[in-house]
Amino acid sequence: MATKHEWMVILPDKAGALANRMKVRQEHLAALKPATDSGFWVLGGAMLDEPIKEGQGPKINGSVMMALAETKEEVMEKIRQDAYFKTGVWDESKIQIFPFKSAIRSAL
Repeated sequence: MATKHEWMVILPDKAGALANRMKVRQEHLAALKPATDSGFWVLGGAMLDEPIKEGQGPKINGSVMMALAETKEEVMEKIRQDAYFKTGVWDESKIQIFPFKSAIRSAL
């Protein structure tokens, strides 16, 4: 049986992609559910330019996710299936995927 590893995934948005991100956000979130339920994605959320200020929306500049998978290639394949990737929200040239080992983790 192959060993699964944690992979930290940094997915910067392309400049000016916020409107497109918001347009496909529901498709992105809905498609993540099966992979989250199966334990593939174990963490995910938006990268921000600054903390959210009361009365203002988040200033999103990308995504951070953590996967539990055997290989980096397996993670990249999941990313390629994502609405944000397919519609050009994420800047493919700036994607980072690297092995990670959690020391602590707590539920929301």
